[in-house]
Amino acid sequence: MAYDLLITNGRVVDGSGEPAFQADVAVSQGKIVGVGKYGGAAAKRVIDAEGRVVAPGFIDHHTHFDPQAVWDPYCGSSVHNGHTTVIVGQCGQVIAPARPGDGEWYLEFFSDAEQIPLNVLKAGVDVSWGSIAEYMDALAKRRGINVGTLVGHSGIRRYVMGEAASERSEATGDEMAAMKKLIREAMYAGALGFSTAPKDRGDPAGVGPDEERWALAGVLGELGTGIFQVAGGAPGGTAATREVARQLAARTGRPSIYNLVSQPIAQPEEWEKHLKWLEASFGGGARCYGSCTSVVAGAIFDLQRGLNVPQDEDITHPEGIFRGMPTWDKVMALPYRERMRAFRDPQLRKALSAEAVEGTVAQERGMTDRRGRARGFFNRRWDLVHVFMTQHERNRGLEGKSVAEIARRQNKSVMDAFLDLSLDEDLQTCFIAIDRNTDPRAQKEILGSRYTVIGTSDGGARPHTADRHEYSTHLLGHWVREQQAMSLEQAVYRLTGKTALMHDLHDRGFIAAGKAADITIFDADTIAAKPREPVSDLPGGGVQVKREAVGIDHVIVNGAVLLKNGQLTDALPGQIVRGPLYRTSTA
Repeated sequence: MAYDLLITNGRVVDGSGEPAFQADVAVSQGKIVGVGKYGGAAAKRVIDAEGRVVAPGFIDHHTHFDPQAVWDPYCGSSVHNGHTTVIVGQCGQVIAPARPGDGEWYLEFFSDAEQIPLNVLKAGVDVSWGSIAEYMDALAKRRGINVGTLVGHSGIRRYVMGEAASERSEATGDEMAAMKKLIREAMYAGALGFSTAPKDRGDPAGVGPDEERWALAGVLGELGTGIFQVAGGAPGGTAATREVARQLAARTGRPSIYNLVSQPIAQPEEWEKHLKWLEASFGGGARCYGSCTSVVAGAIFDLQRGLNVPQDEDITHPEGIFRGMPTWDKVMALPYRERMRAFRDPQLRKALSAEAVEGTVAQERGMTDRRGRARGFFNRRWDLVHVFMTQHERNRGLEGKSVAEIARRQNKSVMDAFLDLSLDEDLQTCFIAIDRNTDPRAQKEILGSRYTVIGTSDGGARPHTADRHEYSTHLLGHWVREQQAMSLEQAVYRLTGKTALMHDLHDRGFIAAGKAADITIFDADTIAAKPREPVSDLPGGGVQVKREAVGIDHVIVNGAVLLKNGQLTDALPGQIVRGPLYRTSTA
């Protein structure tokens, strides 16, 4: 027979975590039909993978591409970073189901929650669906990358309760029955699970009591399939979030994932306690996984717009990380052009430095999140304030370097180096004040823990920064190749097979006969992220940051080549990935 595709001479890392081996991979009709040595077998297309890794396509288990996937078949930079599947519907925040005439509420809700300009959403999304099944059908119309979805608590609460979803804690018996029915219908339509948020988070999912969460979760327990996902950002921080996730897993027998296991520099021992808590939860019979990411994290800001939205748990006030410093408050309150003139004043720079660098003038009040809760003070660690993204090519080489390092290299004060670069780019240089994931030992333990799930790109959220899109390539390049934090086989398993099994996606995530031909071919010696690049290609001219990769030769989705030598082809082979109940109901 002539295969549709034959991948020869590759180093197969099959997604199981077992040692790599040399083999060819044969593909027909979108499926892997064999793994072996095919000699001179005929094929319509042959890819010589000599010197390359042949792995299952990566699965991004936590994205907010819910609206973007409607207009963007590739979901930003996902394919360029080796992903063949993304999962939406996280944190209870969704755009389906929607009653007629209520579509604008969903777009406004999503815009506020994920910092996506509302004009972009209105230009790109026509909420013409009602049910979650109809939303999935809309997504399926033009797909490059595969998409799966969870059922979102905020969405079904709004659908059933209307405006009361954001105001009334107790749902009536009829309302509870209606929400359970929606979850059951969505699971039979192929949804992969249910997402929620802890109490008092500030969205509809956070309004109801815990008893509502346990009752709704019971649907998945009764069906025997589906995963739970729990958002961060609630009062009580990660401790509150993980306890909800543990309860969901313990009460239903189903797995749960929550945001987020990390290494905060302000609490250097917290991560060890966190991992021990996870181990104890599993020891007690609850499959409760902590999500983690392979990249550093922290507040992202510039001096034009102030502070952008960082990690879920640490959303801070838009005035900026220098909030509460008297001179900074006065300058940041000035109109844009006046602010630029002020930043050029040598005497004013001394006052700004006294507050933000030397600390000779106290920060009178700390940062707050967008709901007014305290988020601490700026730590004046300029070795941890890095250039996140530059606007001009001439400054691109500064990305990833700390302001302290730049100051030393340029023989300038910290404040002069910081403000000179900002002014050179009209105050649009993005910086990140890193507050977590800086300790290599901690990161090796977190990323390597059997109780964590690597991912959480948040893809689609914060399109103007896209701060975690490169987590897969950074894991393989930095943590595997450079830091040797884990084996290549284990890293690929964490990006593919483990995630597939957790979500009951038994037809993909592995290189094996009968599995979907979602395949990523990459050079383990060179894989790495490229610099960030802002592009105005969102609907209505909105800006999103692309972050592509080097070292990824081919990305194959359902047997069709979607990415070749870093360039998208014109193929649209993506599908809606659906849970096992869909196959049962349509068998």
